Amino acid sequence: MSAAPLPGPLPLQIRTATLADLPALQALYRRCRAQADWLPAASRATADFATDSLGELVLVAHSLPSAARDGHVAGFVAVWEPDAFIHHLYVAPECRRQGVAGQLLAALAIRVAPPWRLKCLCANHGALAFYARANAREVGRGAGDDGPYVELELPPSAAALTRA
Repeated sequence: MSAAPLPGPLPLQIRTATLADLPALQALYRRCRAQADWLPAASRATADFATDSLGELVLVAHSLPSAARDGHVAGFVAVWEPDAFIHHLYVAPECRRQGVAGQLLAALAIRVAPPWRLKCLCANHGALAFYARANAREVGRGAGDDGPYVELELPPSAAALTRA
């Protein structure tokens, strides 16, 4: 069970990930995928962040320590820069709906100009709702090993989304 979100956007430090971040990124990636009931069981069990994000720009969001919480990795975004393709956008369950994803997109906009494209599994209703709030536009559909997906394009205005 995740903690109730704190009011307002979560204060974050967002920077380019380094090798030192790899253990924390791997742990968050595995934890999020293990809890993703919309993924097939085999995909939930086999999650290797280093392999799945090889060659991508990774921005990591660290929550700032406060009286209410310890600082930790709150989320990350991994992008294939040549195509402005968001491959991964993960937020720790206890940090969701506190503006983490929107702040990651705002930081990404400084490095990789939108619009961005991404694929989202049709069964991932939470992510689809987030992308709808970000005014994503459907540009295609397909099916992969994990099931049917929708291909979306996020407009520049998605970088201003801070409370999702």
